[in-house]
Amino acid sequence: MNYLEVKEKLEASKHNLEKRLENLQLSKEEKETLLHSIDNYNYIIELTDMNHYARG
Repeated sequence: MNYLEVKEKLEASKHNLEKRLENLQLSKEEKETLLHSIDNYNYIIELTDMNHYARG
């Protein structure tokens, strides 16, 4: 996979989690879990960007 494919996949996964977060029926624990997962995806995306740009 190249950088753009990886980044698109990560962004899509993050977007799916954000959509799930809109569900008003979620418990507090489920919301917290989704928020942590979204934070993790943000971190992974940032690392992916850093790795790509560091290699040039």
